[in-house]
Amino acid sequence: MSAPAAGARLTVRVDADLSDDLAVLLRTGCTTSDAVRLAVAFLAHGYRWAWESGHYPDGVAPERMAMKVPPHPGSDQRV
Repeated sequence: MSAPAAGARLTVRVDADLSDDLAVLLRTGCTTSDAVRLAVAFLAHGYRWAWESGHYPDGVAPERMAMKVPPHPGSDQRV
């Protein structure tokens, strides 16, 4: 399957899980389009790295991926 051409519109059916996940991303103030673009770019970056680093064969989705999130500068670091 090939990717849609640049400039084409993307249509996806929104189920309850996608709606809930989008609601989380929209809390940052971004638009739905921006949230989808960010999510696709983020996942594609992880796949690309897994394939280019040789951890997974090209075209095989990694079973798991993780991300590291540094503490927000204003967050309380006490435990």
